[in-house]
Amino acid sequence: MINQLMKTTLRGRLDDPLWRMNHLYWIENKRGCLQRFRMNAAQRRLHRDLWHRNAVLKARQLGISTYVAIYMLDRCLFTPNFHAGIIDKTLPDAEQKLEKLRFAWEHLDYLPPHPDDKERALAYLGSLIKQHTGLNRRNVWHPATDARTRLAFTNGSDVRLGTTLRGGTLQLLHVSELAHVSVHAPWRAREIRTGAINTVPAEGTIILESTHEGGRYGVNYEITSQAMQNADVGELSPLDFRFFFFSWLDHPEYELKGSGVVPENMGEYFDKLSDEYGVELTSGQKLWYARMARTMGPAMRQEYPSTPDEAFSTGNEGAIYGAWFMRLRESGRIGAAFDYRADEPLYTAWDLGLSDHTAIWLVQFYGGQVYWLNHYSASQLPLEHYAAQIRTWQERYGPVTTHFLPHDAAHRDPHGQSYVESLARCGIHSVRVVPRTPDVWRGINALRNMLDKSWFHRDTLHQRLNPQGVLEPSGVTCLEMYRTADCTDGVVREAPLHDAFSHSADAARMFAEAVSHGMLGSLGAPHSLRRARMR
Repeated sequence: MINQLMKTTLRGRLDDPLWRMNHLYWIENKRGCLQRFRMNAAQRRLHRDLWHRNAVLKARQLGISTYVAIYMLDRCLFTPNFHAGIIDKTLPDAEQKLEKLRFAWEHLDYLPPHPDDKERALAYLGSLIKQHTGLNRRNVWHPATDARTRLAFTNGSDVRLGTTLRGGTLQLLHVSELAHVSVHAPWRAREIRTGAINTVPAEGTIILESTHEGGRYGVNYEITSQAMQNADVGELSPLDFRFFFFSWLDHPEYELKGSGVVPENMGEYFDKLSDEYGVELTSGQKLWYARMARTMGPAMRQEYPSTPDEAFSTGNEGAIYGAWFMRLRESGRIGAAFDYRADEPLYTAWDLGLSDHTAIWLVQFYGGQVYWLNHYSASQLPLEHYAAQIRTWQERYGPVTTHFLPHDAAHRDPHGQSYVESLARCGIHSVRVVPRTPDVWRGINALRNMLDKSWFHRDTLHQRLNPQGVLEPSGVTCLEMYRTADCTDGVVREAPLHDAFSHSADAARMFAEAVSHGMLGSLGAPHSLRRARMR
């Protein structure tokens, strides 16, 4: 028999959302066992500081999505006519999150083996909620709908899921893995921003939680970086996003006991965390990180970032130049503030597009080092637009010695004109066409070798609005995001993916191929001789 005083006492706690979330609900843990949901440190911090709009950047397996599921169920059960939504990268992923809510609902009255009086009392409260004789007798609190894409309760509350959720009004929206969507389906990420986010009124709650990928580009990066900036503006409005960062250090299980050897380069990384960020690691944390990094490779800092900047500095799975850019960032060669050399030749390298993107890099190459000075890209614009950009650069930097264009620039259009001839009409001369490389990977490897001796000016990090009002990715972002895609045409192989990032990557490859073909003259010769040979 349950102690009546205990039942009365526990029923009195139902007005406290924090108590309800930490006592009423069951989840399935990583070992597949049932356990009462109890907030961990990361979940408690998120719950304590939750705002109307929240951008959560996180490492893997910190339980943030589980927290949101329990929070969402609790709001639905204890707030009549409460409408919530779940968006994930795929519908099956969203269904898994809805299943967490359904599981917690179904086990409200679960009584574990060998229960004590408190467990019996909690199960009793759960049964009251399920049998509609609890907090509010006018509402019947059980699922009225149990469909794959909607969980509805007869108190008027419901949870629906999808991949965009445009339309309707939601009081709580959970968007999971927006970073993945931003990289692999950018049009859907834009739909989420313009559609789903606008379904939540200012007094509602939005929780965007994601492990970041995609570098410094995309909808997720834009929203998250804005949230980071909001931390410096003081008081937030209900329409401003609040930033949360949960690193792998926030998980108490990310530690190994015992002794082990930490690689020297990993020790340097830990020293950097200590010196620059004040992050002090235990020996067990260092050992866990070093062992995990052996398996994860370059993806370690994406999946288990130590700092927000580290999360943004990683590319994505299949990144063709990812490891090179990680080394460049660590050595301070990305976003440097060096001056161009007025006494050294200037070059541009192009990738051409008529109905597609055209991308251009401005480069200098001297002293065995490559200096990427600037970058420009746009789409669906006449050739004169790009010629005007070249003139703008020449006003700032000086005359360009040679413009390197891909092989198709020599092809003639139906009117008998080549791209080279059309550029000449626009006042762009000194154009050379780079011969076609039979294997694109030969050109990619040429650029990889060049990246080891490259510097990227901070101007190459700038994102600019193109004439259509669309924010173009920076040149560095394009190189970091250039990746492979599995292709099947009788033989399975990896090939570079043609997307919004590939045009600028191809333009950079043009310069590497021009160098490999000896089209810059003798780079080891004195500057005056090089000038003479290029005329």
